[in-house]
Amino acid sequence: MEVVNVEALTRQYFARIHRAALVLSGNPWDADDLAQETFLVVARKPDRFGGRSQVFTWLYGILLNLDRRRRRQWGIHRRKLKVLGENENNRKKFIPAAETAVEVSEWKQSLWAWVNKLPEGQRHALTLRFSEELAYDEIAEVLECPLGTVKSRIHHGLLALRKLMSNQDEQLRELPLHTDEDLIHAI
Repeated sequence: MEVVNVEALTRQYFARIHRAALVLSGNPWDADDLAQETFLVVARKPDRFGGRSQVFTWLYGILLNLDRRRRRQWGIHRRKLKVLGENENNRKKFIPAAETAVEVSEWKQSLWAWVNKLPEGQRHALTLRFSEELAYDEIAEVLECPLGTVKSRIHHGLLALRKLMSNQDEQLRELPLHTDEDLIHAI
């Protein structure tokens, strides 16, 4: 086990991890929490890095695990709230601040909002490929799955995005330009 310098890692990789967290979560508040939690995990056990991968792929793995845990917790929380809401139909609804409503609206119209509707495997693969610009082999390392699985998830994720967006405005239908590597592997 290799002990990492947490302060140096944070300076070097925080912006990348925060950007990925923003794409995964869809809002800056949750992105802040996810990015900070990622580095808290590292700070609590700096000797966890085994040196079998690159440091940034290890950090992405921690981030994705935290995102999975957060989504599971939110699902449980939403189900509990739904039960409570059914019992109290006449309660006043929460109205977010104007700037929050605008940010949420912009997020819902963005491409990443569509990506967020995909299954977890496709969502993570597309986020790492197009937001973080990782190579296919790096994505396989982060997701701890075979290279063929990564290629399949990206291919099927792009197809699912096209299908989801087929009824939307022309501007929303445009997918990001693909590198030659993406075009080769998506076929």
